[in-house]
Amino acid sequence: MTEGELSRRAANFGVETSYYDARGTFRVASDDAIRAILDVLGRNGPAPGAEPRVHVVRKGRIGPLHGVCDDGAGWRLMRGNRAVATGTCEHGGVTLPDKVKVGSYRLSIDGADPSARPEAVLVAPAASWQPETFDQGGRVWALAIQLYGVRSRHNWGIGDFTDLAALVEDAGRLGAAGVALNPLHAITLDDPGAISPYSPTSRLFLNPLYIDVEAIPEFPGLAAAGLAEEVERLRGTAQVDYAGVIPAKLKGLRLAFEAFRKDASTARRADFAAFKTEHGDWLTGYCAFVVLRGRHGGPWWDWPQEWRAPSREALAALSREDAEMDFLAFVQWTADRQLAACAAAAERAGMPIGLYLDVAVGVAADSADVWANQGAYVRELSAGAPPDMLNTAGQDWGLASFNPRVLLDTDFALLRETLRAVMRHAGAIRLDHVLGFNRLYMVPHGFKPDQGTYVRFPLDAMLAVVAQESQAEHCLVIGEDLGTVPDGFRETLADWNVWSYRVMLFERIHDYSFAPPSAYPGQALVSFATHDLPTFSGWLSGHDLGVKHGLGIDPGESEDARRYAREMMAQALRRDVGADHLSFDGVVRFLARTPSRLMVVAAEDAFQVIDQPNVPGTINQHPNWRQKLPVPREDFSSAPRLGEIARILREEGRAIS
Repeated sequence: MTEGELSRRAANFGVETSYYDARGTFRVASDDAIRAILDVLGRNGPAPGAEPRVHVVRKGRIGPLHGVCDDGAGWRLMRGNRAVATGTCEHGGVTLPDKVKVGSYRLSIDGADPSARPEAVLVAPAASWQPETFDQGGRVWALAIQLYGVRSRHNWGIGDFTDLAALVEDAGRLGAAGVALNPLHAITLDDPGAISPYSPTSRLFLNPLYIDVEAIPEFPGLAAAGLAEEVERLRGTAQVDYAGVIPAKLKGLRLAFEAFRKDASTARRADFAAFKTEHGDWLTGYCAFVVLRGRHGGPWWDWPQEWRAPSREALAALSREDAEMDFLAFVQWTADRQLAACAAAAERAGMPIGLYLDVAVGVAADSADVWANQGAYVRELSAGAPPDMLNTAGQDWGLASFNPRVLLDTDFALLRETLRAVMRHAGAIRLDHVLGFNRLYMVPHGFKPDQGTYVRFPLDAMLAVVAQESQAEHCLVIGEDLGTVPDGFRETLADWNVWSYRVMLFERIHDYSFAPPSAYPGQALVSFATHDLPTFSGWLSGHDLGVKHGLGIDPGESEDARRYAREMMAQALRRDVGADHLSFDGVVRFLARTPSRLMVVAAEDAFQVIDQPNVPGTINQHPNWRQKLPVPREDFSSAPRLGEIARILREEGRAIS
């Protein structure tokens, strides 16, 4: 293939052959990397041009669809087999009536080639939804919690949904509008080392480890289960002991399920049946994957041929023959209903947001979602990020992402289901690495993290789907727009009312001093850092730099640069809030004075934790996703530090009454 042919083929598949990284360095992808990416995309999904062209129109600004037909030709807007609008093409276009409802349609043109795919039309709301609090200019705050790290005197060594329901009540009393959480997606329980919430096996279902087993009506109790001593030990561990938590939870869940099969009430049986019906094939696919992984182990592409891509009939037979399928469905039903109770607690507390849940950018390549939706993900390409200030070698996250052409070909079915799965109990969601809606950096397997390049996605169509689901579920949407941000991208998000995600550590101006509060946008969430960045105590002490050096990772910042940053932050706090020294209280007051409507305070910062939840670039070299908070959940409402932060936020007009 000549260089020109390679470039043309890359353009047809939306593969960028060059790009500018976060430092402004122009990078050219190697021909080998481009060929590897094209090979994967060429073997998955329809060929370029075979997928339907998608038109996006928005309520309140519906204009003509240009270049779709010849003048005088009749057209019909189809919903299934029903025409919802008809007309005649004028000036080469179609003008839809304003009354067309939000939804997905096909455009049928008289005289068109019968073998051609009908063009698709997404009618979207004008923008994504937001609570009335923000329509009226309200500014509020939320408490951010890594749920697994919650200590309590009742849980089994890992935070659970009963802890969360209590935390919602505590946060509400402190004046918070919501509780922000790490992703609650299902993880693989056969490997105690594979516990990252950002590398799930399914984004459609929940992590069973967050279930409060003792809250299941049929559970016989700790003593009868023979788990009392083990649970007491797990509660006392310094970090989450996944190797102990997983078998304990599974034993308790199995005992509860056996009792449920014998003694459950009619109402609970009916609710369980309704849950299975509601989730249908999605639930069957997830449960089947877990059963088959238990039988065969390893990645699914190494399973016996009959189970690598089984038919619906084979999966139905598996459901009838293997009782484990029903157990796994019971576990997901239990998790869903317990999370629903947390959402209900937030509603009773009058929280305008309630649960703020995270949507990971992808799933593990050998995951349930990839197996059950083959072709919809490209597993041979890993999502990641090019070299930047903090990760100078680039990043390979080891995650499979959506196949953009399959999204177009299937009316974005898997994106919709992923959004619905998280939105169903959330008042707000965070789209991790929303930059991937525009273009996603992909690394072919076998290549280094800095040897990938970008693949383009249908941004407007994906944002239209987000707006459709956001309005349907009454869920605020925040896009984590950190990294190499293309020109105009944030403006596009704002036009769809997808809020920006602003981190104080990154909000610097030309001389690397900190931008004043007035420089922050209103349509945004603001925080000091993220789970991948140092806590305030870690940043102030330089602890994070020492940790990264000890792990052989370039921190992307020198000791001198950190000293300068501390001086600049102290200067900003003096200038903008009158603080006489550098403290987290001053940071809270500074962020509270931004016009950004939602402010998030991390529990790690409130309780002066020095280690960050996750160190990017590590898996088991550092205790990622295992750290427990130093303060038990039962003491949150009386914790002096959290109380002082709540007082400051009341003074600054951030608290709800």
